[in-house]
Amino acid sequence: MQYTKRKRYQEGSLKRVPRAHGWAWEYRYYATGEDGARKLRVQTFSGAQYPKELDVRKALAPMIAQLNSDTAAGQLSATMGTVMDKYLSQELPKLRHSTQCTNRSLIDLHIRPRWKKVRPSNVEAGDVVEWLETLKMGAASRARARNLISRMLDLAMLWKYMPVGRNPMQLVKVAGSTKRTKKINVLTASQFKTLVEELPEPVNLMVLLCGCLGLRVSEVLGLKWEDFNTDNHILTINQIYTHGKEQPRPKTEASEAELPLHPLLSDVITRWKEKRQINEGWVFPGKRGTPYSDATLLAKVIKPAAKRLGIVPIGWHTFRHSYRTWLSSQQIDPARTKDLMRHADIATTMNVYGHSLTDEMREANALVVKQLL
Repeated sequence: MQYTKRKRYQEGSLKRVPRAHGWAWEYRYYATGEDGARKLRVQTFSGAQYPKELDVRKALAPMIAQLNSDTAAGQLSATMGTVMDKYLSQELPKLRHSTQCTNRSLIDLHIRPRWKKVRPSNVEAGDVVEWLETLKMGAASRARARNLISRMLDLAMLWKYMPVGRNPMQLVKVAGSTKRTKKINVLTASQFKTLVEELPEPVNLMVLLCGCLGLRVSEVLGLKWEDFNTDNHILTINQIYTHGKEQPRPKTEASEAELPLHPLLSDVITRWKEKRQINEGWVFPGKRGTPYSDATLLAKVIKPAAKRLGIVPIGWHTFRHSYRTWLSSQQIDPARTKDLMRHADIATTMNVYGHSLTDEMREANALVVKQLL
């Protein structure tokens, strides 16, 4: 009979060592190589970055958990805190920057305080339901918290921290999470033009682009001069700017479609370019050289102007909703509306990356732009 040697739980050794300039932490541990042999590994941590032993041990926690993930002791000692640490170090960096910010905030503020000491196999659906009801947040945010826990339980099974089985989060439903709770305020063409006239530069131009093209605010903030092809009257969304960071890919492949740039709108953008005397980089840079904060512009510029005009409520997405309504009011068929809105949910065959502009799309967009300009 052949016996398999059981892998032992290891903490590794940590000690402070001198360096030419200061000192550092040296962590030694064993890892199994591709040939199956255990080899001694050494990892160094900066003493300046981790001044206390507690700091470096906290940073080592996900790594130690992974080293012992397939040991009996490691599986028994793993908690949701262990899963969270490993999720933050391995899974979170794969997500979009905006999603990273949201998920990290949910984990640090809500999920970790309640669940960090609970073993994954002890997370029960009823307890999660009761906990979700205590959270003072909207249904959509509670649904995101539920989905995060579900994802981490799936990973706990994958990483062998708990037996593989049915995820208890399948039993947890968040009422109202798929319903829109905020009232959608659609502007008339007259209200939109009045608002644009009330706004200072360059916010009025940003709002104008949202209204004339149905752009999302992250797409407007992310515009660069090379995205505009004024000769052929085409605008391409190549990147977005959100949560203080540029992201190369828009929301979906449909979002990357080319948009018609009406000559009237092209003239407005050209005049702004001549006034700025800049031919490259961001179209709407702030004082620091990077795009503005959409929340700051909305709170300090757009909402006060809209309030003076009696246009409430209002948000950045108001202009996108209004654009869709204006297309419908011009008797534009759903297929062209879908292409101009860059949605991907009418028919799969219509969601083709990089589809070319059609004369019908230009005509539909022209009806709206002429109404607004």
